[in-house]
Amino acid sequence: MLWALGLAAAAPPPAPTAAQCARAFDRGDYAQAIELARQRLAVAPADLGAQIVMARAEAARGRFEAAYQLLHKVLARAPRNTDALYYMTILGGVLAQAEYDRLLAMAPDSPRAHQLLGDLYQAQERPGDAEAEYKAGLQGDPASLDLLIALGDLARHQARFEEALGYYARAVKVSPRHYDALYGLGVAHSYQREYEPAIAALRQALAVDPSSAPGHLALGHALLQFGQAAAAVPELEMAAALEPRMLQAHYLLGRAYTALGRSQEAAAVFEKVKALAQGQTLEEEAARQAADPLGQAKPPAPLPSPEGR
Repeated sequence: MLWALGLAAAAPPPAPTAAQCARAFDRGDYAQAIELARQRLAVAPADLGAQIVMARAEAARGRFEAAYQLLHKVLARAPRNTDALYYMTILGGVLAQAEYDRLLAMAPDSPRAHQLLGDLYQAQERPGDAEAEYKAGLQGDPASLDLLIALGDLARHQARFEEALGYYARAVKVSPRHYDALYGLGVAHSYQREYEPAIAALRQALAVDPSSAPGHLALGHALLQFGQAAAAVPELEMAAALEPRMLQAHYLLGRAYTALGRSQEAAAVFEKVKALAQGQTLEEEAARQAADPLGQAKPPAPLPSPEGR
């Protein structure tokens, strides 16, 4: 009996739980959280919660590479783990910022540095500053595909279509099968009412990426405007199938059906348009679509669902 009691007294304490690791992290004791997580993983190597706590604690101590490696291991075993994905997203931004800072410190006047600053200004909705940085970068690298497309997109979304065409044409010379360059070229031609070259460029773009709903939308629009409603219908149907809440696709499809005398199908599609327009009348939506059929204020995108998802 005494022998058994002695064994019990000598038994090691139970390993900490993932919850205990998390509590240490929550009170800001990151070293303790790491130590507890290490003890937990020594007896339960598959405990994802403990691994995530350890990664968060490593990141909180500024050891970002160690945190990255831990989260990478979690995601290798559980690719859909939402906690790991969330913290990896945050950590990715931190690591990217560190690399950005290093680039700007090492080569502040390089084309890539100007591109980076331009992208940051774009994200801050400062298009004038973004354009200045992109142009400065392009002076250092006139054949930069990224910079040419960025300048083309910026000019296109500001309705400077002739200028956009110039940038996209240069980009296509650099990379003849680049989807973004071909799509931008086609859309800019469409807004200039130059439908033949628009159709040619958009067909090439869709040959590169046939799953692009904006590409099918733009091609359908150009064909419809060029008097080829029958050819426009399958393109617009495809756009609507790929992005069921893309209002522009449904509206233009209704117009194409009307032009072909398919009145019942047109009526059904226009009912869908009214449902998607969220309170707008069909006449109001028609006026908006006439002014900007491809949504150049921003790239064409599906509307949010009624649940806000």
